[in-house]
Amino acid sequence: MRGVASAPASSGNLGPGFDALALALELRCRCEAEPAAEWWLEEHDRRYRPASGDLVVRAMVAAVGEHPMRLTIDNAIPRSRGLGSSSAVATAAAAAAARACGEEPSDRFLFEIVTELEGHPDNAAAAVYGGLVAARDGVVRRLPLSAELTVVVGIPETHLSTHKARAALPGAVRHAAAARNVARVVMLLEGLRTGDAEALAAAGGDELHEGPRHDLSPITHELMEAATAAGALHAAWSGAGPTAIAFTTAVAQDAVVEAMTKRLDGAGEVAVLTVADRGWD
Repeated sequence: MRGVASAPASSGNLGPGFDALALALELRCRCEAEPAAEWWLEEHDRRYRPASGDLVVRAMVAAVGEHPMRLTIDNAIPRSRGLGSSSAVATAAAAAAARACGEEPSDRFLFEIVTELEGHPDNAAAAVYGGLVAARDGVVRRLPLSAELTVVVGIPETHLSTHKARAALPGAVRHAAAARNVARVVMLLEGLRTGDAEALAAAGGDELHEGPRHDLSPITHELMEAATAAGALHAAWSGAGPTAIAFTTAVAQDAVVEAMTKRLDGAGEVAVLTVADRGWD
């Protein structure tokens, strides 16, 4: 029996919502699994035996146990760019493996697997449930998002590992900085709900992760500055970067795309992405 599943890309944090907020985006990873005598992975015409610690193997083992699979991966999500590729491939692989064994996994089952593998729930929640989500301590909630907002991402051609990005974070933050970030999250949620430009502008300037990571990827901040100067209402690191995400309106969208494209100067790409209202399927 073959099992097929897909899951969307996602942008985590969205500025001040560190490890708690994420938005599912319509780039998808598709996986096809079938039982085999040994573990095999196929991707981009490459066929290989994965190491036992490989993320997708661990996702499939968590879903169906030690039943070897041949897994074919078709991933449209850029890797190590802050667009939730690992959460998407883990979700799709686990779901495909379960279907290959005749089981239909629940959202909760997949969310728990991917959260355990990732170590934080934001991208996992977006990959599984879709839309704009908040997640904490196993609780996931879909949040409203204004239909007036459009999403533009600037994707540098450079890579930045989540491990390296997390290593740059300080062990503690000052009380005043934490308080400012709480206010930013409130403004962000209200701005995303209503499209309120003033609230979204007040949500910028994260001090928990964007500031400490600045020197790891200066281009990310430059893309954010270019986007807001061109009319974006809010710009942020997408996950651990180096991608920058900008929320804008239809009126300013073309100007934001042009500004981010100019800043990348051929060393990356800019895309207008729709929100993935559904998660895995």
